[in-house]
Amino acid sequence: MQPHSCKHLRLHRRATARYIPYTGCHVPPMEPYPRQLSPAARHYGDPPIGHGKESGTQITGDARSAPSTKGIEGIEGIEHAHPTPLTAMDAFTPSPDQARALVAVLAAQCTQGFGSMSASVYDTAWLSMIHKSGDWLFPECFDFILDEQLPSGAWESYATPLDGILNTAAALLALKKHLQKLDSERRHDHRHGDWLLRSHRAEAALKEMLHGWDVESTDQVGFEILVVSLLTLLEKEAGVSVDFPGYGTLRALRDAKLAKLPPSTLYKMPSTLYHALEAFIGHIDFDRVRPWRQADGSMMGSPAATAAYLMNSSTWDDEAEAYLRRVLHRKQASKANHGSVPCAWPTTLFEVSWVLTALSAAGIVIGDAQKSVLGNLLRETLLAQKGLLGFAPGSLPDVDDTAKGIEALNYLGQSDSVGVDGLIQTYEAAEHFMTYPGERNASFSANCNVLILLLVRNDRDQYVSQIAKVTRFLTHSVLEGHVKEKWQVDGSWDGVCEVTSYAILALSSLEKLPWIRQLDTGRIVAGMALGKAFLNSNRDAWAKGRHLWIEKVTYSSPVLSEAYCLAAAAVPLPATVYPQPGASKPQAVVSVNKKVMMGMRMAGGLIARTPLFSKTDPWSLRVAEMQAYFSMQALQRRQVDVFPRTAKGKDKYLFIIPLALTASALKAGGGPGAVSHSVLYEMMVLSVLNFHADEYMEGVVEKHFEGRLDSVRAVVWELFAEIQLEPSSIAEGGVAAAVNGHNGSSAREQARGDSQPTIADVKTVLGRFVRRILHHPAVLSSPTSLQTRLAFELQTFLLAHITHAEDNHRLRAQLNQAQAIIHNGNGNGLTNGHANGNSNGNTNGSLNGHSNGSSNGHANGSGHSDGNGHTNGNATPTPSATSTTPTYHNPGRTFYHWVRSTSADHTSCPFSFVFFDCLIHAAASPQATTPTPTLFTTSTRTAYLTESAARHLASLCRMYNDAGSLARDADERALNSLNFPEFTSTSTPTPTTQGHKRKRDHTNEKDGSEDGVKGPKDELLWLASYERRGLETATELLEAELELGGDGNAKNARRLVGALRLFVRVTDLYGQIYVLRDVGTRTRTGGSE
Repeated sequence: MQPHSCKHLRLHRRATARYIPYTGCHVPPMEPYPRQLSPAARHYGDPPIGHGKESGTQITGDARSAPSTKGIEGIEGIEHAHPTPLTAMDAFTPSPDQARALVAVLAAQCTQGFGSMSASVYDTAWLSMIHKSGDWLFPECFDFILDEQLPSGAWESYATPLDGILNTAAALLALKKHLQKLDSERRHDHRHGDWLLRSHRAEAALKEMLHGWDVESTDQVGFEILVVSLLTLLEKEAGVSVDFPGYGTLRALRDAKLAKLPPSTLYKMPSTLYHALEAFIGHIDFDRVRPWRQADGSMMGSPAATAAYLMNSSTWDDEAEAYLRRVLHRKQASKANHGSVPCAWPTTLFEVSWVLTALSAAGIVIGDAQKSVLGNLLRETLLAQKGLLGFAPGSLPDVDDTAKGIEALNYLGQSDSVGVDGLIQTYEAAEHFMTYPGERNASFSANCNVLILLLVRNDRDQYVSQIAKVTRFLTHSVLEGHVKEKWQVDGSWDGVCEVTSYAILALSSLEKLPWIRQLDTGRIVAGMALGKAFLNSNRDAWAKGRHLWIEKVTYSSPVLSEAYCLAAAAVPLPATVYPQPGASKPQAVVSVNKKVMMGMRMAGGLIARTPLFSKTDPWSLRVAEMQAYFSMQALQRRQVDVFPRTAKGKDKYLFIIPLALTASALKAGGGPGAVSHSVLYEMMVLSVLNFHADEYMEGVVEKHFEGRLDSVRAVVWELFAEIQLEPSSIAEGGVAAAVNGHNGSSAREQARGDSQPTIADVKTVLGRFVRRILHHPAVLSSPTSLQTRLAFELQTFLLAHITHAEDNHRLRAQLNQAQAIIHNGNGNGLTNGHANGNSNGNTNGSLNGHSNGSSNGHANGSGHSDGNGHTNGNATPTPSATSTTPTYHNPGRTFYHWVRSTSADHTSCPFSFVFFDCLIHAAASPQATTPTPTLFTTSTRTAYLTESAARHLASLCRMYNDAGSLARDADERALNSLNFPEFTSTSTPTPTTQGHKRKRDHTNEKDGSEDGVKGPKDELLWLASYERRGLETATELLEAELELGGDGNAKNARRLVGALRLFVRVTDLYGQIYVLRDVGTRTRTGGSE
């Protein structure tokens, strides 16, 4: 079992620096806000890096005059407000008196033991169940429980659904126990009826909460053993039987956790399990855990765990009772919280170290007297505990409190007194730092704390290997989307001082990153200025903590809230011009190529013109451009060397591909968090591969194998038949071969240049491509049915290219015939010509399927020209009446059939969709406790709707692509949608002339047709809008099925819906870009053969 984490709620994404590591840069990712307390088993984090060298605000001097109270009323809509001038910066400086008073309180109480956590109904309920000598030991606790019950019968859900479940379940158990004692002694007591009614309402409320609880989305550590234990006790001791949809999943999670860390381990050594000892009632001998009770009488500082120990021990423990009485009568308890206890107490070292680091990092200087007292506490405890700290003296040490305590000493000027050797020796693992010895899952935030500590020390050069290790772990975690700390729950700025302070500090850290300064930092400065103004006008609310920190249940802390508000008010606004007067420009850790960045900015300008992004905040696009810039660098470092390059001209798509994905990922609905950057990057690689595949099939296969395309088709069938016989493991060469493309090289094929390739060369190249896709680790880890579907779609993709090549040859033959007629005419245009050919191109789709079609380059039929450009007959291609686009005669199928089959398959969208589903499945599987369904494997309906959506999307994008690449296709004499006979002599009245309104495609593209008449391109885009409506219908139905049906896993459903929206958006964006500009590469010039 992991320790119980007590982290704060996640800030709104626009305020975090978390996306910076997505760039792939090898620099330490900076945590944007603090990881809130769990004074028990820990995954603590760290406040924003704002280790400023500014002179700071001295809190031991005279108080400055009170700053102006004029400010904004709330934070919502901060991006639309006008920034406060930098000259007003002093107005946001906190009063030294307030900071001095806060630190003085800590210094005065630090030797006595203290803690500022808010009251917990859950823990208080456990104390209310203790009886001694036949009487309730803490009747005031039960009075508190009764006072806190809501009219609904439940107890408060502070910030998460689990809060309400734990509070209500524990309080209901206490209520039932009191009723049982009342029944046995004074049945006719006047309280009986009231308590009975309360218990009925509580039971109904608990069942309702459990029924609506999404177990899979709950992240608070230890919840599975706590809830199952409470429900078991309610059934055995109170007769309350509860069942709900997620109970099976909850029990499976509990069993899996206890299987890895059985309760018997409690007898062997101190463990974080002691903080949740109440979950093991009925499973352990409580007399055997007494040796591990802490010196203060507590079980790892937990009132609930200590109460459970006292209730279930055969021998009464006076020291445990004394500890609970001290918690009940703690000085920080307000009158409103009389009779209550917090989730953990005391939290002396935690609060001291976090407050000191928060204030010092913001430039607030601690006075000498406080430095001495607080420094002595930290130093002496570290020396006594061999260089390690827990959340209070004598508590189980962990890496978070140790790192924060040593960091605080660094700010106090006492870093030389205690080194980091104890921390490194105790917590360093092979690839990261552990939160505590024996930890099962690595903590992201704990490693952030270690990294920050090592970086702020003067002797950091002695720990380069540890710094590099932690940095690799953090960047890899972000890349793979594994940053899943238990304290991450959505928060926002919304008029809350404490959260606003975290946002300001996050922005302050974000602005210090060198590549962020390539953006318009005015937005960051404005956000910080308005946030500081809001804090300034709400100073009286700084100490009113919110339930933003998570223990077993969420809690608030007035001390931490005030400290971070002080820090945020004190942190200086960044300069908008560099270098600042008297200071040198900070050296960039990562250089940005201005020329390449300008190219990315131009690509962003193109994307901003598409309907999908026309209303997107320009600053958001700047962020996406920066992410795409670094992704592009990664793509260039990792050459996709599968196909020999034959294309002519620049690879314009190298800017478009990464930006299309990063920009789409930032869009709401399928954006941040929908997929990891690792998945985005793999899709970037696939997109590049698909461009290269198009180039190869058109520039090599189509060019050099005219008349022999059936032999290429046979090669494709042969390849897939061979792969079916290969073992389901990565091909020879291991993971590297699967990821990097192949075991050989395309150098041999590349060296041939324009020489004639052989059919063996084609098989080698296509074999590399096919194995690159089908032997990708994510594919091999996917369900067999998904692998089979991917192989089918990939084979169909390659066969569609071959059929398309036959169509192109036939179209060119028709064009050549038309040119011959024009050049060989006898003046009156009378001529006979023959055109013969049929290109069926039908593929039956099976892996061993057949496709037949021929392309002999002849035109069959007769016709004559009247000398005025009019040709009679059915074989000679001519420009249409409204366009110069030639017509493809006798295509062998309708445009509808072509655009839904060969053309759609040729886009690569269908097979890429399945590959994407494999990536999503693989990304989720390592963290899943049960088999993870995919878009294609959730249910019959979802599989059908997913394929339907993919087909509509492919047809839509083919139409967009052809609308944009018409000039290039005409120059290369390649088949385009507009070549089909359905578009010949197209002349459709506009909606107004038809007397009714018709929905126009949102691209609003014109093709030069006269007013009042819609030309072929307009018709193509109208058909694209029709496919869009089909796509939207299929997507809406699919989302509904995923959310309401399928496997019943809401968390997985949200993940799949977000991924689905992202893929649709990216693919749709590619099509919309083509409407505006052709970004493809040329494989031939002038249509030459």
